[in-house]
Amino acid sequence: MAKLLAALLPWGPVVFGVVLFAPMAAAVLDELEFPAAAGFPSLYLALPVGLIWGLVAKTRGRWL
Repeated sequence: MAKLLAALLPWGPVVFGVVLFAPMAAAVLDELEFPAAAGFPSLYLALPVGLIWGLVAKTRGRWL
């Protein structure tokens, strides 16, 4: 169990970007009615942004 946690812990920023940030960003986009004008669900735009942001945070070691 300790080895599994040790292997998954460094991927925390990526998980945060996909699981928490992407749905929040999709909700904001829904409130702004941006995806409705573009014709696709807001989550299709928010998931790649969250994934990329999480990967950048993992690579740099910080969020900003």
